[in-house]
Amino acid sequence: MAKSFNISIVSPEKIAYEGKAVSLIAPCESGYLGVLADHVPLICNLKSGNIFLRKTLQENISFKVSGKGFLEVLKNNVTILVDSIVDL
Repeated sequence: MAKSFNISIVSPEKIAYEGKAVSLIAPCESGYLGVLADHVPLICNLKSGNIFLRKTLQENISFKVSGKGFLEVLKNNVTILVDSIVDL
């Protein structure tokens, strides 16, 4: 079984997702960033694009984000704050 981490994806209008994930791909300003469990701490600026979230090895979710935002990884917790989120 793949190791998981906690993730929160939040905009001013709603909480799009709060729970566990085994992987994440997000649109950072310098390119797409992949996150797995035990990732090193980091903070990056997000840009408009798609966030791909793998809840389990069989279940995937994706979100379209627009505007600017931030992604923080710290001690197996990922927080994503963005201007706007649309479920795909």
